[in-house]
Amino acid sequence: MSDVATWVATLNDGHTLTERDFSVEPGLRKPWVQLTELLANNGNYLTSLRLNFKGRTIHMPRANFGQFDYNDINRVPLFYSLCYHLEGDMQFGNDGDFMKQTHYIELAAHYDDFMVRYIQDVSDGNNSWVVVTDEKRAMAETPRRKD
Repeated sequence: MSDVATWVATLNDGHTLTERDFSVEPGLRKPWVQLTELLANNGNYLTSLRLNFKGRTIHMPRANFGQFDYNDINRVPLFYSLCYHLEGDMQFGNDGDFMKQTHYIELAAHYDDFMVRYIQDVSDGNNSWVVVTDEKRAMAETPRRKD
């Protein structure tokens, strides 16, 4: 069981790509940015996005989610985004001062008038949040759905 958080994306042409399909080398952009560039260059978009973490799979909203009777085509995400966050907290104590870091990964499904955000603490994995907001910003968004 891996403690590493990895995203899995399904494209409109049926292909599935994971974070591990992209190179992580000095001078290259993060795998998510490489994916968004690939999609833009090929005219594709995502039909689903999920996160694998600690043996769990977290699915973002998608089209035709039939097993829960969620088939309303008017509520299909237009695009997805992903962002990494780092939070630092200065700790003071008898053993010296140090910076405690907490790492998060945030996946978002974007609609015309709202977005669903899933935020996972990947430092210890014990906390996650789902937030629905009317905020419009997106960092490193994928191309928009075309149907």
